[in-house]
Amino acid sequence: MEIGMQAMQNPDEVGAAAVPYLRTVGHLVFSYFWARMARVALDNASSGDAVYRAKLATARFYFAKLLPETASTIRAARTGAKLMMDYDEALFLRAFFAQSASAF
Repeated sequence: MEIGMQAMQNPDEVGAAAVPYLRTVGHLVFSYFWARMARVALDNASSGDAVYRAKLATARFYFAKLLPETASTIRAARTGAKLMMDYDEALFLRAFFAQSASAF
């Protein structure tokens, strides 16, 4: 809601938050599906099938190493548009193309 309220004052806020917001939502969707797969794997663990062991190991990895990225993507989404919009275009061109911006 906070991003939406900021966007009512400045539409650049939506653009500035878009990528980190979508990354956060993507992680939440993946976590939902990994939790479902882990539940099935736990229910079938006694079968001895290596697929279920692999699913559990991968789910543990996802929840321990990848899902925590959402803490930083949420913070990034909330930082606002000012830093991005204040960036001098000439500096961007120089950094991106590693040559003088006057060449453009």
